[in-house]
Order: sequence, then structure tokens, then C-alpha cells
Amino acid sequence: MESPGPTNEILSEHRPKALPGMLNVLTILTFIGCGIAYLSTCYSYIAGDDPEKQIEKLHEAREKAGDGFWAKMIDSSIDMIQKSYENRNLLLISGLIFTTLCLIGALQIRKLKRTGYYYYLVGELGPLVIMAGLFGSSFFGTVTTLFGALIAIVFVILYSTQLKYLENK
Repeated sequence: MESPGPTNEILSEHRPKALPGMLNVLTILTFIGCGIAYLSTCYSYIAGDDPEKQIEKLHEAREKAGDGFWAKMIDSSIDMIQKSYENRNLLLISGLIFTTLCLIGALQIRKLKRTGYYYYLVGELGPLVIMAGLFGSSFFGTVTTLFGALIAIVFVILYSTQLKYLENK
């Protein structure tokens, strides 16, 4: 057998590093999540054009519910629909911007660049601040924000465990 010559050593130094399996899975899941976020953001903007119909249906359900837990949930939903409609432009623009930041971050992470992590971090945590500011006073808004925060925090923690593979470039 021949020993590897200097050419092989030079080539091996310039080969791109392989993407670790966990980062590969996380970025693929991020790409899927970004696609869903783009679709849902645009759909919410288009479908939220006429909130009166939704509110009317909820008022009917509210009358049937009485004064218990479900009545509070319905009241909270009505409040959230009204706030969503009033702030639909802000929600559309911020949704598109923060989703794009997550996408750019995931693409940078696939190139093993640490800056991608910070783009991703802002893209994940930014919407939580907006959601808490807009909908935090309602029960349903709080539940929605907490559910979103749970998913975001899990992904941020998982990405954080992979920082050792990312380089400062």
C-alpha cells in the first residue's frame, strides 16, 4: 500500500466539514417550520379580513356556554380575534421578518457559521415578545404565547447544545 501523498493531505484540509447529524435534523425541521410559518402568516392575513363572521359565531357559542370556563375561553378568543384584526399588518410584517430570520439562521448554521445561531435566536424569540405584548392580557392569548414559547425554547436549547460545531466566521 502506498502512503497518502501530500496531495491527499492538502485535499483533506480543504474539504468542507460534515454537518453533524443533530444539526442536520434541526435545520430540516426548521425549514419545515419556516414553510408552515410563511403559509400560516399569509393565510391569517388573508382569512382575517372579515372577523365579524368569526365573532358572530363565537357570540352564539358564548350564549350556549353560560358563565363557566368555556365562556371565559370564548370571550378570550373574541378578544384575540379583534386584536389580531386591529394589528394584522404588524403581525404579517413581523411574521415574515422573524420567519426569514429563522430561515437565514438555519442556512448559516448548515454552513457551520455561529452567526446563524444568533439570527435564529432573534427569529424565534422576537415573535414571543410581540405576542405577549399584543395578546398577553387575554387567557387564550397567554396560552397561545406559552405554547409558542415552549416550542421556541426547546429548539433554542437543542441548537445551543450544538454550538460547539459552529465556527465564528
